[in-house]
Amino acid sequence: MDMNGFDDTRETLLNQDSDEISDGPSLESENDFSRQIRELRLHLERLEAFQRTPKSNVPELAQEQPDQEHQDQEEKIDQPESPAGAPQPRRWRPARIALALVIAAILFVAGYHFWNYLESYQDTDDAQVDGYLDPISSRINGTINAVYVDNNQSVKAGQLLVQLDPSDYQVALDQARAQLAQAEADLNSARQQYVSAGATVNQDEAQNYLAQRNAQRYSQLIKQQIVSQSEYDQYDATARAQDATVKRDQAAAGSAQRIIASKEAMVKQAQANVDQATLNLSYTRIIAPADGIIGNRSAQLGQRVQPGQSLMALTQHQFWVTANFKETQLAKMRPGQPVTIHVDAIARDFKGRVENMPGATGSLYDLLPPENATGNYVKIVQRLPVRILFDNGQDLSQLRPGMSVEPEVWLR
Repeated sequence: MDMNGFDDTRETLLNQDSDEISDGPSLESENDFSRQIRELRLHLERLEAFQRTPKSNVPELAQEQPDQEHQDQEEKIDQPESPAGAPQPRRWRPARIALALVIAAILFVAGYHFWNYLESYQDTDDAQVDGYLDPISSRINGTINAVYVDNNQSVKAGQLLVQLDPSDYQVALDQARAQLAQAEADLNSARQQYVSAGATVNQDEAQNYLAQRNAQRYSQLIKQQIVSQSEYDQYDATARAQDATVKRDQAAAGSAQRIIASKEAMVKQAQANVDQATLNLSYTRIIAPADGIIGNRSAQLGQRVQPGQSLMALTQHQFWVTANFKETQLAKMRPGQPVTIHVDAIARDFKGRVENMPGATGSLYDLLPPENATGNYVKIVQRLPVRILFDNGQDLSQLRPGMSVEPEVWLR
């Protein structure tokens, strides 16, 4: 197609546009006038676009336009118009209906299983790893001579942690041992005295027996008037004196026996003092009560410590999870249910089980528990701490108390 022909056509359309504008009837409405102007402008834009297109593409454009028009005509034929001129709605074919039903059934089954999955467990992000934090303190007062551990150091049960100055307690132990030796010597002396008193009593009893027999014989002789009254009185007085001597010596033996009991009590007391002094001396060596990791160390060389003063803390290698579930999540939760524990710090899952259910809400264990009877009660969902244990056979070496976890308790 010649480009000059497009220019002539453009000029003809422009002239026609100007003629129609100038010669158009004055009685037409503004809407028709505007519509005609828009149509003319649209024709001009199409001509300009066609003029800018390279000549090599002109046959293709010319070929595509009839095909497009033919396709539009076929679409109009395929969609018959209603009496009012509107296109009729597309009819559903049986294959499409069956496909829609299959898709709906699949969505229903998937949704049902997904709902059952959501109802089969309870989870929370308000949970953490817990463990025993044993405070290491001194049982006696003293001065620190040496500290053998530092923070984050692993220790074994019985390992020496802190050494206090043992000099004072060694002296106290020596004194207690000396007192024990003195008490044992006094006990032995009391026992000897008791033996001596017993021998004296036996001797007095023998003499008393002879005196009593003589008195009895002279009593018979005095009745027969064979001996004089003075002789009888002498033997009778001797018998009575020997009887009194026996009673006296028996009382002395009883006193010696009671002294032995007192001395034995003193020996026990001295032995207890020795044991206490030995314990105090052993307390100068502060050792680890269990395997664990040292933390929060405050013990320093030369520090003067008092009984009960905390020197450091020991974290044992025994862990569990405290999960603060909402009260609305505990309806189907029972001890023994399996738990999947996700640890955020190491991005790893562990297996566990619910050990027991809480005895009260967490707020009641606070220093100042809420008092709902004061008149300013606001109902909020409470949380209860559930204790979860890790299953045996898992490597828990990377866990530390305070780590955030997300437990999922499988209810069924």
